[in-house]
Amino acid sequence: MERPEKIEILRQLVKIQSVNGNELAVAEYLKKVFDRAQIKAQVLPVGHDRANLVAEIGSGSPVLAVSGHMDTVAVERADWNQDPFTLTTVGDQLIGRGSCDMKSGLAALVIAMIELKEQQVPLNGTIRLLATYGEEFAEQGAADLTTAGYMQDVTALMIAEPTGYNICYAQAGSVDITLTSKGQTAHSSMPKMGNNAVAHLVNALVQIQENVKKLTAGIKNDVLNTETLFNIDVFHGGNQVNTIPNLAKAQISMRTIPEVSNDALIKTFETTLAQFNVAHGSEISLKVEMSVQPVVGDPDGRMLKLIQRLGQPYLAQTKFTPAELKITELAAKSMGMTITNQTIPAVGAAGGTDARQFLIDQPAGADYTVFGPGNFTSHQANESISASMYLDFIKLYEELFPAYLNGEG
Repeated sequence: MERPEKIEILRQLVKIQSVNGNELAVAEYLKKVFDRAQIKAQVLPVGHDRANLVAEIGSGSPVLAVSGHMDTVAVERADWNQDPFTLTTVGDQLIGRGSCDMKSGLAALVIAMIELKEQQVPLNGTIRLLATYGEEFAEQGAADLTTAGYMQDVTALMIAEPTGYNICYAQAGSVDITLTSKGQTAHSSMPKMGNNAVAHLVNALVQIQENVKKLTAGIKNDVLNTETLFNIDVFHGGNQVNTIPNLAKAQISMRTIPEVSNDALIKTFETTLAQFNVAHGSEISLKVEMSVQPVVGDPDGRMLKLIQRLGQPYLAQTKFTPAELKITELAAKSMGMTITNQTIPAVGAAGGTDARQFLIDQPAGADYTVFGPGNFTSHQANESISASMYLDFIKLYEELFPAYLNGEG
């Protein structure tokens, strides 16, 4: 496959507007690409306009699962310098929504599989692509594939999320909670005639945050380089300044570590709210929107070591712009690591991936890596990917996958 065709596949993926949905269109396009290469691929529809896709080359064991998600986050068009769904070339950069996170990684996996088949590269095992829907919220596509048994015989998992020349082998867990406070309206000149839902919720949040801090104080995971993170991200309440509000809602997001379980955090919310409601005459309820456990893979996993060995020459020849180097250094510092062009570092990250659903039965010690083309423009306006890096990762995957299946270490 020539360079223009590889760029065109990414162009077509970016063109499909799969913002928190419409992954069915992405899956159907990829199936056509696989069909032309005579690779069997199956689209697995799930409700309106959503779907997973599974494709395989090779046969037997071991099974290497490679994965990428088909959805993207939303765009604020006014913040973009061009149409976010038209892949635009500026120098070496390919700009468009999903170009980095993570349609370039997904395209690289697909193209690598096609070229391995076309070149008749011997595979002593199976490469299984798991392309998912809904990763950006709750990782439901990966959960569906895991429930359906697609991970049962998998020996190693690699997700092509954007890491650049870094390896991530651990992710924090997540707990998302919605709190709803119900009260009674009244004129603000007579507050005792009402029951202020906003005031109750604000005060309850203060107490919850204090109790979570007590539970998690001084407890840190060294691999993830973080403690439990607590964020109040959404708050709505009241609609008129001279009226006591009868309804308020808040949404809290927590990033979790193995040392403090999701269940313990949720229990802290429940206990605090029960006591607060009794003490203050409030009516605040709780709904857990998402709870996924942290995942910590094997730092000595064979796939991880192969990536470091085979990827190092690509890292050594990569030329980063001064701006890219500055951003990379800042990100590395925040994660407690040092970047050089000699070794591909392996780290943990507070962000999440589909691995938390794929490895739900093996949250520790799996041969698991996140390694894909990209940078730190994910979710941003004018999101971009280096064309050179995108094309290099295709070549690297074509070396990496057979090496793993052929038992190299």
